[in-house]
Amino acid sequence: MKIQKITTYALIASMTAMMFTACNKGGSDDSDDTTAATSVEITAEVPVTETTETTEETTPPVTHTEDEYKAAGINELNSVPILMYHRIYGMTNAETEYTGGNVDESGYNRTSEAFEADLRSFYEQGYRMMRLSDFVDGYIDVPFGYCPLILTFDDGIRDAVLEGWNEDGSPIFDPTCAIAILEKIKAEYPDYNVTATFFLNKDLFGNGEENDRKILQWMVDNGYDIGNHTRDHVKLDEYEADEIQDQIGYMYQYLEQIIPGQYVNIVALPFGQAGESDPKFDKIFAGTYEGTEYTSRAALLCGWTRSYSPFVRDYDNRAIRRIRAYDNNGVDWDIEDNFNQLNNGVRYVSDGDPNTIVFPAEDNSSGDWLKNTFDHQVIPY
Repeated sequence: MKIQKITTYALIASMTAMMFTACNKGGSDDSDDTTAATSVEITAEVPVTETTETTEETTPPVTHTEDEYKAAGINELNSVPILMYHRIYGMTNAETEYTGGNVDESGYNRTSEAFEADLRSFYEQGYRMMRLSDFVDGYIDVPFGYCPLILTFDDGIRDAVLEGWNEDGSPIFDPTCAIAILEKIKAEYPDYNVTATFFLNKDLFGNGEENDRKILQWMVDNGYDIGNHTRDHVKLDEYEADEIQDQIGYMYQYLEQIIPGQYVNIVALPFGQAGESDPKFDKIFAGTYEGTEYTSRAALLCGWTRSYSPFVRDYDNRAIRRIRAYDNNGVDWDIEDNFNQLNNGVRYVSDGDPNTIVFPAEDNSSGDWLKNTFDHQVIPY
C-alpha cells in the first residue's frame, strides 16, 4: 500500500508630511481628490491504494450587499498613504532637540521610539500593509473594511544595522534599526502583513558588501522588497541623459548580481526630483547600461502627501506621491496632518477583493474619474 502526502494550506485572512527643503514641493490642491497570507502548512500521511489525480479547490469570491459596502465605507477611488522614512536612530524622543520623534531639523530621520509608535498607531487606525509593487500593479489585497498602507525607506543607512549572525545563518540586527522594529511588530501583529520596500544606493546598508549581500537575500526571503535609489544619490535634474542612464542602470545591474530577479523595478527619486517633461528623464524608465537593457515600472517623489489610488485619472506611476514621516505638531503635511485628512473620509477602504474596484457611484458620476481598471470588475454602488 502506497503512502501519499497531502499538504493543506489554510489561508489566514489578514484582518485587519509641507515638503522639506531638499525636495521640490509642488502645490497640492486636494479639493478634487476622491481620496477617502499567511499560510500554515499541515502535512499528513494517509494510506491510499492508488495514485489519483487531484483538483485544486478554489474559494469563490465573497460578495457583499450595497448596504454592507455603505456601512463599511468602501471606496477604492480614495487615497493611499505611502510613507517615506530614511534613517531610524536608536534614540528616545526625549533625546532629540527637535519636535516629537524628529532626529534632524528637517525631519528626514526618526527615533526608534517614534517609528515603533507610528507602526502601532497605523494598525490601530485600521491600516494594513501591502507591497508597493502590488500597488503599482493595481493589485490591492487588503481585508474588507481595512485601508492599505505602504512603507518605503530611502538610502539604506540605519535601516538594517548588523550585530552578527546566528548559527543558522540568519542576521542579528541592532534592535533599534528599522528592520528589527519591523520584525518585532510582525511578530506581535500577524494580521498586519508587515512589509516594506528599501531603496538603496551603491553602499547598500553600510555593513560591508559581503554582509549586506547576505542581508539582502534574507530580506527578500522574509517578505521585504529592494528598489533603486540611483548609484550615488544625486540630483538627476543636474545630469544629462547619459549620466541619468548610468545612475539608474548601475543600480539595476548591481542588484541583479546580488538578488537576481528578486528586486523591484521601481525608482525612488533622490531629492524627489526628475520625472518632469524633459525627455532626458525618460532614462529613468528605460535605458541600456553596459549592454544590458533596463526598465522601471514606476518612480516615487519625495513626500508631502498621500498617493492617489492607482485606479483614478490623476494617478501617475512616473510621479507617485509619498508622505514624509516626520512630526510637525500636526500641521504642514506631517504624519498627523496627513492621517487626520485621510481618516476624514478620503482614505481608500478595501472591499477585500483585489480583482474588483468598488466605490460609491456618485464619486464617478462624471464618468471620467476612474481611469485604469487593470481589467478588474468595476462595482459602483
